[in-house]
Amino acid sequence: MAIDGKKIIHAVMEGSRIRDAKGIIPLFGVYLSLFSVDYYNRLSFDFERMMGGQRAEEAERLLVDAAHECGYATFQGIRNSWEWEELVGPMLRTKEDQIQGFIAVAVAFGWGDMAVKELVPGEKLLIRVDSSYEATGYLEKYGLAPSGKCYMLRGVTAAFMDLLYGEDYPDGCFTFVADETLCRAKGDSYCAFVARRT
Repeated sequence: MAIDGKKIIHAVMEGSRIRDAKGIIPLFGVYLSLFSVDYYNRLSFDFERMMGGQRAEEAERLLVDAAHECGYATFQGIRNSWEWEELVGPMLRTKEDQIQGFIAVAVAFGWGDMAVKELVPGEKLLIRVDSSYEATGYLEKYGLAPSGKCYMLRGVTAAFMDLLYGEDYPDGCFTFVADETLCRAKGDSYCAFVARRT
């Protein structure tokens, strides 16, 4: 059986209705929070601009690293949850199928229309994302960017590979690093992320 992304997305969307008064959603073995992407984008891009000048690269690295660690811990919790075991587990035929499951969960989170374009086991992952909320937010607030602005998606792309091919959790984080080779915020038609072993 192939990974049924629509079934996973539906399960996440249905489960996300269960939340407490603060917007915390206990789902897939982790606690998710419900907040505005405009708020997240403003925090990220304002931080980057405040660091500015010679520290722009440092700001970018900090944002990507934070996303990388967050994605690593979050998706480790997701794949160890009973929901994953019950819903996604029966669909898995290969180790690599987990990435398709991760992608379906990320799409349900609203991170964009994501698709795996290339996967070389243990070496390389290429993900294409249409309608990234980070690129959209940057374009709406600032116009065209000189560089890629999808820090969360960049970090998460590397985290997916860490979880499959790095050392056992928690020691495998930063086994891979990702670059954003195309970004809608720069004027490209979609965003693309390539993860490779460090």
